[in-house]
Amino acid sequence: MTFVAVWLTTFAICVLGSLVPVVNTEIYLLSAVALSPRSYVLPLVIAATLGQTVGKIAMYYVGLGVLKLPAGRVQRGLEATQAKLEARPLWGKLVFFCSSLVGLPPLYVMAIAAGAVRMNIVFFVVACLVGRFIHFAVVAMVPDLWNRLFG
Repeated sequence: MTFVAVWLTTFAICVLGSLVPVVNTEIYLLSAVALSPRSYVLPLVIAATLGQTVGKIAMYYVGLGVLKLPAGRVQRGLEATQAKLEARPLWGKLVFFCSSLVGLPPLYVMAIAAGAVRMNIVFFVVACLVGRFIHFAVVAMVPDLWNRLFG
């Protein structure tokens, strides 16, 4: 595959993974990094970061009510998270950043809740970009670390 094809595939998989929680972007990125030349690693991390952020912006707008979300378990989780974020806005921003960094609480729910409480969109995007970049950079280091330890 060419560099552009790998980059675009990574971006697309990460957009999809941010919208459909069962698509595991970390496993995809691990595979892509392990099978690609070293010079692809940073661009793939950037593609993953941008893809996830684009998807989470869509989820933010779901929280604003611009897009519709199916009712059920996700809706109940959103309502509980929304109540907590509204009660403590600064704490909510810290929790959102931690979610973008490590995925706990789930970034899927946090992105929707951020929209529901109308978190500042600039903060939302920057926190998502920084957190996801660090997250994916750590994920991308795993194949090299594995080779150094066991290869």
